[in-house]
Amino acid sequence: MKRSRRINIRGKIVVTFLLTIMMVLLSGLVGSHEDKAKGSDPAIHTTPLEALSFSFEPAAFADSPLRHSIIEKEMQEKEIAGHKAAAKQNEADQRENAIYLTFDDGPSSVSTQLLDILDEYKMKATFFMLGPNMERYPKAVKRMHQDGYGLALHGISHSAKKIYSSPAAPVEEMAKDQEILENLTGVHTKLIRLPYGSIPYLTEDMRYLLDQNDFNIWDWNVDSRDWELRSKRYVQHTIYEIQQMEHSGETPIILLHDIPKTVQYLPELLSYIKKQGYKTKVLTNDIPPVTFPCKGRCHPIN
Repeated sequence: MKRSRRINIRGKIVVTFLLTIMMVLLSGLVGSHEDKAKGSDPAIHTTPLEALSFSFEPAAFADSPLRHSIIEKEMQEKEIAGHKAAAKQNEADQRENAIYLTFDDGPSSVSTQLLDILDEYKMKATFFMLGPNMERYPKAVKRMHQDGYGLALHGISHSAKKIYSSPAAPVEEMAKDQEILENLTGVHTKLIRLPYGSIPYLTEDMRYLLDQNDFNIWDWNVDSRDWELRSKRYVQHTIYEIQQMEHSGETPIILLHDIPKTVQYLPELLSYIKKQGYKTKVLTNDIPPVTFPCKGRCHPIN
């Protein structure tokens, strides 16, 4: 009996001793890590046991090569999966002869006229809207919702220097925009389009944070150039681009803008689309987004 108790006591001593060694070793590792970060001499710097922490330091980890490699791997896997899903969606859209009209920068003073034209041609579209404009033209937003148009986000500032100013800036703008839309319509959309498109200033870190916050980044494959041409010429350019997409077997996703000159010549474009037998569809949260890949083209704006 006494021998058994001695064994138990010895066992406790051994366990205590081993735990003490582990704590000391961990203390040394943490102290060494902090010393290197501060540039001090590890020989004259110690860390008390009660100060030990097993959590990562977010600021240090945020800039580490390990974090960047993790993000890169996750985004590559997501991109591969996205390509497969997009290809499947494209096959379904091709069978329906689908086409997607998308309008940026609204709502505006001509949104009502724009909606009237779309209604006249019995066509649908998706609107990527700015928060301040939605607050200025709430009736147009509510009509879009009631009439079954796609509702999406375009941020707050429409300033490249602001929305791309930090990794968290795009998320912050889209979250505010999302709140404004939800308050007006009750719609919770994940669809976003970055001002000027997602390249070159939407970095991998920005894309990762947007993905983590459940936003779907949408770009386009047909640029109408209405923002640049601001005349009837944009219609002929867009028709040519649609034909190019048709030859390549890609479903057209057309970039347009909620501006007067676009609305003025929109009936001519819609007449062509109707004549070709296209079916206009709205973008939804369930459709895999078409996004410009970085592939070495993305870099900070600063």
